[in-house]
Amino acid sequence: MNPCNTPGSFEAPSHGNKKFDMRHLITILLFAFLSAPALALTPYTAVYDAKGSGLSASNQTTLSPADSSGRIEYRSISKARGLARLFKHDPIVEYTQFEEIDGKYRAVEYHYLFNDSGSKRNAWILFDRDNLVAKSLYKTVTIELDIQSEHVDRLLEQLVFRADLMAGRVADKYLTVERNSLREAVYEKLGTETIVTKAGSFDAVKYRRQRIGSSRSLIIWLAPELEYLPVRLQHFNEDKTTATATLKSYALTNTD
Repeated sequence: MNPCNTPGSFEAPSHGNKKFDMRHLITILLFAFLSAPALALTPYTAVYDAKGSGLSASNQTTLSPADSSGRIEYRSISKARGLARLFKHDPIVEYTQFEEIDGKYRAVEYHYLFNDSGSKRNAWILFDRDNLVAKSLYKTVTIELDIQSEHVDRLLEQLVFRADLMAGRVADKYLTVERNSLREAVYEKLGTETIVTKAGSFDAVKYRRQRIGSSRSLIIWLAPELEYLPVRLQHFNEDKTTATATLKSYALTNTD
């Protein structure tokens, strides 16, 4: 399981002539994330079912163990299903690579691959922590942005938020680099609910994520027993629900 609008908009077959905004659907799929840096998180794979505008997609998120250089990778692969496959065959791949330094997550690089043929929607971000600069590509335009030490990509933002929940604190705002710009988001706790999924029933905490200056928001239900893994997500444009994703399966990875 975004935090976090994903570029890309598609049109359904002409008999329905229904526009399907994949930004909303893919956004909510991108919230299967990490626990607190102070606590070792076992690598895992989570699968989500998502629906929006009458169409559906699936998403698999995989957290890999740190490699020999200390980098950790979190990868999301989203695939259209049913009618959506008529206009989007290739999976959308999104991943972040980061390091844990002094108990904090530090972004290294981020990639968004709409397809393998050099689509204009492909994007990437390279973080230069020593000079506090991020080099960013979006829609074939490459720029450099001056950043703060807290800036991360949109996937890693969600990991930082989960880490804060594990530590019993939530920051006033979260800073990201996205689409060649600097952005801010805030989280508001809405309460607790029991969420029933194909993976089981979970007592979850409910939060709203709101990007400052945007009419779009994301409601997230996170399960403490799964290290605050999101078990349900709903994307809203103003007061209208545009997409919903629910956990289908969750499994720890055998690292032996």
